[in-house]
Amino acid sequence: MYIHHHKQLFSNFPIQQTVKASIVIPVKNEETYIEDLLNSLKGQVDLSGNKIDYVYFEILILANNCTDETVDLIKEFKKKNDEINLYLEEVTLDDEEANIGYVRKTLMDLACARLCTNGGGIMLTTDGDTIVSKEWICQNMAEIEKGADAVGGRILLKENEWEGLDKGSAFFHKKDEEYQLLIAELEAKILENFDHGKCCHHQHFNGSFAVTTECYKKSGGIPLVKNLEDCAFYERLEKIDARVRHSHDVVVRTSARCIGRTDIGLSQQLNMWKNMNIQKNKFLVESGNSLLHRFILKKRLTELWNKRNSMNNSIEEELKSIETEMVFDQNIIEAFRTSTYFGEWFQEIKLLNKLRWKEEFQAVEIDEAIVDLRSILSNYSS
Repeated sequence: MYIHHHKQLFSNFPIQQTVKASIVIPVKNEETYIEDLLNSLKGQVDLSGNKIDYVYFEILILANNCTDETVDLIKEFKKKNDEINLYLEEVTLDDEEANIGYVRKTLMDLACARLCTNGGGIMLTTDGDTIVSKEWICQNMAEIEKGADAVGGRILLKENEWEGLDKGSAFFHKKDEEYQLLIAELEAKILENFDHGKCCHHQHFNGSFAVTTECYKKSGGIPLVKNLEDCAFYERLEKIDARVRHSHDVVVRTSARCIGRTDIGLSQQLNMWKNMNIQKNKFLVESGNSLLHRFILKKRLTELWNKRNSMNNSIEEELKSIETEMVFDQNIIEAFRTSTYFGEWFQEIKLLNKLRWKEEFQAVEIDEAIVDLRSILSNYSS
């Protein structure tokens, strides 16, 4: 795994033998929010409301290039709460490494290595401007005990900051949430994936994500990217057919600030919606019919994959019968025979067909897409 010259980080803080969960938090200039996050971790309880024994989890904080009081506030918190296994490392990174992708990958790789010395465990991550719910650790663990390899938590905006959002950002954020939740429901219903039959959502982002060490290692870990490392990691999980649970029981609340710590993220999205409202631009999204077509196609390809050892026809004939317009080449044929996981094969198909699938259906305004998705879901439920 990629740790580079920071492989000695946290080496002065050996993992306690009782620790089964490692919480990693990258921070940069979070003096406004960091104490609230740490207090929410301090107050963790189990599913019966009893306080969790601190011996079962650790908190690894990597503070990079901070120029405010963040580090002092963390040190002060640690001093007052020495019973918590909280470990802080402060680093100054050069321009090439001073990005959230590098920092979070470094933390997750280190956490995985630490937990593996204890026989494995669960890695959880959140952000410095986020507050986790009281049962956050145990709800993540509960989902994994039910068979999940990874858990995406529900990420909501902090209520006091939500009220302070400009009307444009608030309006489009609410519309986007409605649209994305409908997509998640339709996807689970058609694909019968790990969320099937359970209330689910669309978020698998760094504000709240958990993964077992076994799954993390199998996937190859977080790719080395400068940003959107959560999306890149989720692609790796899809590639190995990981069982990812998008749980409403795992909840965090995050900042609604429009000036973020990364080039790409929620803050950028909120600003985009704000400008969209000012300029009176249309909010265009993928149509309900496009989503339905895409999910049904993936379902059919999954069924083909599952019967690959007992097929009577050639793979070429089978693919043509599924989708006459689908493009496939010798690489896809070969990947069908050699891939270990369906997700691995499907990513090859997506790469070759993504542009054509996008051009086949025109984008529509979000209100139209929401109406169509509700209609499609109603038909599937009847």
